[in-house]
Amino acid sequence: MLHTREIPREVWSDYLTLVSAIEKDHRVRVQADGPDFGEQTVAASLPLVDIYVEEKGSDEGAIEVTVGRPGREITHRILRPLRVYTAESDSGDIECLDIEDEDHVKTLIFFEPQMVEEILPQHSQAQP
Repeated sequence: MLHTREIPREVWSDYLTLVSAIEKDHRVRVQADGPDFGEQTVAASLPLVDIYVEEKGSDEGAIEVTVGRPGREITHRILRPLRVYTAESDSGDIECLDIEDEDHVKTLIFFEPQMVEEILPQHSQAQP
């Protein structure tokens, strides 16, 4: 069962920094869903690089989501975010982040289930 909660604006930066550190390289699917263009996939099954709140400059307050591999990264920017929600499993695993902006566009970041191979360390040679 999923539990959804809103993340208070004053802790967005700290929360997203923590999620980025814990979930770095976790495969995610990023979708944007808006009244003008419907549901669109921004990125599918790519490793998470970073999610952060821009702290300075003309984009202050914007949230950036970066996924992909070095040299082949995709960054999705939410310029005027209003709300951030997290959907978590009973065990506390993040299933989805929902970031809603002033234009009623939702950015959904789905954390894909990890495969056993991604969790266990890789051994270069078989043990005798």
